Amino acid sequence: MRNNPFLTVILLFCIEIVLYYYMDYINLISNSSAYRGALMPLFCFTVPAISVLISIFFTNIPYKKEFKCFSIFLVIVSIMVFAVLSYLGALAKAYQH
Repeated sequence: MRNNPFLTVILLFCIEIVLYYYMDYINLISNSSAYRGALMPLFCFTVPAISVLISIFFTNIPYKKEFKCFSIFLVIVSIMVFAVLSYLGALAKAYQH
């Protein structure tokens, strides 16, 4: 991680995708699940939050400026993805009724 923080973020995205498929496999993500509402914000903001924490706490990484800009980009994209997915989820619930 100290040599290339971008690799760490890419691996975190891969872990998050595998975790999502595993949670879908064990039926934790279902319409009647109590965790259904908490999973989308968790999946949208986990990796950007970790990348911001990495850019704050690790001061001696080689690509400090680029990684800081990348972290800000990830936060902005995650907010936009969360807004779009929330809108689409609300739209789907409206069509079901």
